[in-house]
Amino acid sequence: MNKRLVLDLPNHSVYYVKADDISYYITIPKNFDTTNICIELKSKMDNYNLDMNDEIWVMENVKNTFSYIDNYNITLILPILNEDGISVLEKMDTSKYEMIDMLLAKTINGSYMNLKEAGKNIGNQVILIDNDRYKAFINWFITRYKERVICKNLLQVIQMYNVNATTYKKIETPAISFVVGSYNSEVDAPKVVHEPEPEVMPTKQLQPQMSSGFTSYWLLVAITIIVAGIVAFMAFTMK
Repeated sequence: MNKRLVLDLPNHSVYYVKADDISYYITIPKNFDTTNICIELKSKMDNYNLDMNDEIWVMENVKNTFSYIDNYNITLILPILNEDGISVLEKMDTSKYEMIDMLLAKTINGSYMNLKEAGKNIGNQVILIDNDRYKAFINWFITRYKERVICKNLLQVIQMYNVNATTYKKIETPAISFVVGSYNSEVDAPKVVHEPEPEVMPTKQLQPQMSSGFTSYWLLVAITIIVAGIVAFMAFTMK
């Protein structure tokens, strides 16, 4: 497992954890000793995939997502599934949900260990953020684990700490308050294109090419010599 710090916020440190079969982001709270694991399955996971997409664009989404919840005691975890996993999430085929269940279990267990290493106490319930795109899987998952997993939308989780919270991020000043962003705003991160290496052509020994002008010159010389020889021969025989 490879873990690296990708974002340092006033109240949370955000790490990107890369395991063999799944990667995920996790926030470690700085100022809270007890927290809950909160998992969100993003609608556009590719926008957060550091391995497949341009890191500059990905980090814009990471900053926007985690900055929004930085003032609250929310340990947000974003699993990043591959294309096969995303395809399973989007279909209503419960026979394949076991694979996602296994990956989420690894994510939860890994997150638990990371929080314990940071000296945090973790609540018993896992909060799964609601998402209509994956509603079939979410219903299956919370039914499977009953009261160990609960489902809330992110605004409901935030309102546990701030009842006046909205989906918009505001900056308050003595004279005015204005909106500076939304939790739901994302940029589509372009994929990293790996250019194929240029094919190396085998070297061949080049032969000098005779120009037509050079050939014509020698032909003219040969004709001149032949004509001069015939003239000399005729002059000699006529004496």
